[in-house]
Amino acid sequence: MKKNIAESIENELPEIIKRIAIDYNIPLFINNPDFLEKRLEKWHQFGLLGHTKKVREIFLNELNDNLKSFGIYEKVQKVLIKKIDNIEKNKLFEASIPLHDLGKIIIYGDTRINREHEIVSRNLIYKDFLNNKLDSMGLSNKHIDYIARCVETHDVIGKEIRDKLKQNNKLNLEYLSDSYVKHICKDISNKYLDIKVELGIFSFCDSLGRTDIRIYANTDSEVIQKESEIIQILEQRSLPSELKCAVIQLPLNIKLAETYLKNLFG
Repeated sequence: MKKNIAESIENELPEIIKRIAIDYNIPLFINNPDFLEKRLEKWHQFGLLGHTKKVREIFLNELNDNLKSFGIYEKVQKVLIKKIDNIEKNKLFEASIPLHDLGKIIIYGDTRINREHEIVSRNLIYKDFLNNKLDSMGLSNKHIDYIARCVETHDVIGKEIRDKLKQNNKLNLEYLSDSYVKHICKDISNKYLDIKVELGIFSFCDSLGRTDIRIYANTDSEVIQKESEIIQILEQRSLPSELKCAVIQLPLNIKLAETYLKNLFG
């Protein structure tokens, strides 16, 4: 097995993206593996390739310090150092990151609100092209199954907690401390017992990997106060004005991931 499977996959990612785009006849990704679909400009600063690399960078360089600040670093590590066929989960989780959004190639142009790119990404892992590649890197069927599980559930926190709160007009920083949110978190962790810690980790890293513009706020009023600052930064950097949505939502996404993870061990 290669020393760092995630790095090996990431190094091959431009060719992997191109191969998938060719197989499914999606020319925009054939010509540009870092293509960013117009409808995603509200939520993503980076294209497919750049975002994927950014998420892995967050996992490697920022996650642990934040887990320590949340007071749950040791508890999370006890889960991630467990082995599947002699490889620690944290190495396999890292390997899932370069693969987590590949389904966005295939669903390009789909106008549904929920295009289920996570499931499409998961299914790609079992296609001969990718499955054989992972096998050639020394991964067993159990390794690949775990990676696929991480991929297919990487936005569970967003879709099954954040979106539920939004539908009930309860998506705000202050409300995240409410017992109702803790109840939802508990329900989700019970629903995904095999991967419950990984859900929170992926949510945290994926959210921070969407933009490198950071704002820090503890209340929604503090977020609103920073809006003019965000607009100014976007203008200075010639970034789309729509990206304001991702920057404004970042404090809430991070707090939600923290709330979920701390609730697991509370």
